[in-house]
Amino acid sequence: MNLLSRHQNLPQHLLCLGVSLILFIVGILSLPQTGAAATLQTPAVQIAEAAPKEIFRNAYDHRYTWDSDFPGYRSEVSLRFNQDLFHGIVKVLPDLSVQVAGINSVTDIDNEAVTQLVKNQVQMEVIHRRSVPFEQLHGQNSFQSTGTDETGAIKIQEVGDQMDSHFKVRGQKIIQVNRVMGDVAVTVDALGFVRPPEGYLTAHFLTTLRDPKTSQVLEKQDVRDSHTKVGKYYILTNRSIRTIQP
Repeated sequence: MNLLSRHQNLPQHLLCLGVSLILFIVGILSLPQTGAAATLQTPAVQIAEAAPKEIFRNAYDHRYTWDSDFPGYRSEVSLRFNQDLFHGIVKVLPDLSVQVAGINSVTDIDNEAVTQLVKNQVQMEVIHRRSVPFEQLHGQNSFQSTGTDETGAIKIQEVGDQMDSHFKVRGQKIIQVNRVMGDVAVTVDALGFVRPPEGYLTAHFLTTLRDPKTSQVLEKQDVRDSHTKVGKYYILTNRSIRTIQP
């Protein structure tokens, strides 16, 4: 596995954003399930909301994920950052936990920070490969359409998740995700895909960080991925991260 990062300074936003996204998603996965919605709705409202929810569910279910038989893997990992080259070992266990060990280089750059960067990136990939039923993550929330964009993508707002989450869906794919996490608004645009028989994989995406109050762009991260089929599973084998500051 190769991870390529290009920037003048170690990308601290990658570290912070990675941790924030992981904690956010883990927090959702650990939410207790309740039996009934807090707000009662009439059948007419429920019918009106069924269409956008089903559109989003369909795109969500078409994502490529690993099944319950996923055996885990062990991989050598290399990270090239400016002129520095780091090496180590990554393990993804069958329970989808991630271990990173032996990150080292010939320079005096903080190897612990690089280890955390590598772990964050692999964990985010693993989270997207985890197969979680739609109802567990989104079943208690309602969805409403807010129109279409200039490409015909359907804009969908998720109501009830406390993160101001809204999405764009086009052709059974989620092509944009928007969330507000504390003092940062995050937009992820999916720009390129590969299509295994089992579902779609995002191969190119742009993450934009904004001030949620002023909409000022703080940073952009252009990420390009390569996946290789190992056995019956597609594994991330290369990630190139280019950080762009205004």
